[in-house]
Amino acid sequence: MALHLKLLAIALLSFFATAKGIESSIVAKDIYSSNGKDYSQKFLCGDNFEKCFGTKLKSVVFLNNNKLYRVEIFDYKLPTTLDDIMKEEKSLKMEIDLLENKLSQQGRDIYTDLEKANAGHVERDLDLSQKAKDDNEHLESELTENMNQMKSALLNIFKTKLNDMDRRIRKPLKNETNADLPANCAEALDMHATTESGIYTLYLPDYKPFKAYCLADPNGGHAWTVVQRRINGTEDFFRNWDDYVAGFGDQEREFFIGLDKLYALTNDQPNELWIKLKDFNDEERFAKYSDFAIGDLDTNYALKKLDGFSGDAGDSLAQQNGCEFSTYDRDNDNDPTKSCAITYNGAWWYNRCHDSNLNGLYIWGGDYEYYREAQGIDWFTWHGHQYSLKYVHMAIRPKAIDIGNDA
Repeated sequence: MALHLKLLAIALLSFFATAKGIESSIVAKDIYSSNGKDYSQKFLCGDNFEKCFGTKLKSVVFLNNNKLYRVEIFDYKLPTTLDDIMKEEKSLKMEIDLLENKLSQQGRDIYTDLEKANAGHVERDLDLSQKAKDDNEHLESELTENMNQMKSALLNIFKTKLNDMDRRIRKPLKNETNADLPANCAEALDMHATTESGIYTLYLPDYKPFKAYCLADPNGGHAWTVVQRRINGTEDFFRNWDDYVAGFGDQEREFFIGLDKLYALTNDQPNELWIKLKDFNDEERFAKYSDFAIGDLDTNYALKKLDGFSGDAGDSLAQQNGCEFSTYDRDNDNDPTKSCAITYNGAWWYNRCHDSNLNGLYIWGGDYEYYREAQGIDWFTWHGHQYSLKYVHMAIRPKAIDIGNDA
C-alpha cells in the first residue's frame, strides 16, 4: 500500500529595503522568476521540484506584513525500505547545508550591492552619509532576520519529514486493516487537513484503535494528544488501579486516557509534554518538558523520562521523576510510613509524597482547611500546597528529530 505525506514547502523569500522601489524589484525577482520556478525550488531540487516531492497539488501566493509568501502542497511518496529512508535522510541533511550556504552568499551579495549604492550616495551628498549608513544597517538586520525565518521554516519541514520516516521504520509496512490510521494527534490533524480540535481515532501496532482528544496547537505547531484534563470536578479521579490503567471519563470534558495507552504513545517515538494550568482568577501558567515517557506494566508505569523543563509555572514534577504510579489500592510510592494516594486523595507518580497532584480532589480554590493540605489539584511551585487549581490538562506530541552532522 502506497504511503503518502502532504509536504508543505514554504518559501519565505522577501527582503526589506528602505526604498520601496528596491523592495519591489527584489520580491518580483525572487517570487516570479523568468522561468516560472520558485527560487527555493532551484536550490532544493534544481529545475524539477516535483521530481523531488511528487505531484504539485496546490500553490498559493499571499502577502503578509509586507512579506510575500508562496505555499505549495505536494503529494509526497514516502520511501518504503530502510535503505531508501537512510539515503533520503542523508540527502535532506545535504540540502540543509546547501540552503545555509546559499542564504549566506545571497546575503553577502546584497550587502555588497547596498554598500556600493550607499558609497555613491555619500559622494553625491555627504550630509546624508549617516542616514545611508543607518538605512544599510537596518536593511542588514531585516535581511538576517528574514533568512533565519526561512531557514527555520524549512528545517521544521525536514524535521517533520524525518520524524515520520523514523516512525515508519518501526511501524509494520504490511497491509494491516488499521495501518492507515494516524498514530498520534499531530498525524491525525495533518491527515484530515484540519486545525480543528476534537476526538479522533488513533492506532499503534499491537494495540486496538482508540479514541483520543486532539488539541490544535495555539501557536500553529503540530497538534497535541490530550492525556488528562480537569475542568469542574464532575469526574471522580480517586479511582482504583484498573481504572487508571484502562482510562476513564468524558474526553470532551474530564478524563484520563489510561496508563496503557500513555505508555504506548510515549514509547512509539520520542514525545514532549505540555501541562497547562489555570487558577480561579483565570490566570494561566504552563510547564513543558522536551522529553517525556512512562514505563510499561512491569515497571508500574514509572515516570521513566522527564527532561528539558521550560515554563512559567515552575517545575513541580521533577521530584517524581523515576517514580512508579500509585493508586489507593496499589501503593508503589517511596514513603514507607503511609500510602501517598490514600493520604492525598489522588493517583500519581508519588515519591515521598509529591510536589504535584494533578489527579487530586477538585476543591475549588484555596484557603481550605489545613487537613486538606496537598490533597487538591496541586502544583506547588505556583500556588503551594493549599490551593486547588480550576483547570489543568496534560498533553503530549512527538518531538521533532534533531538534524545534525553525521557522527
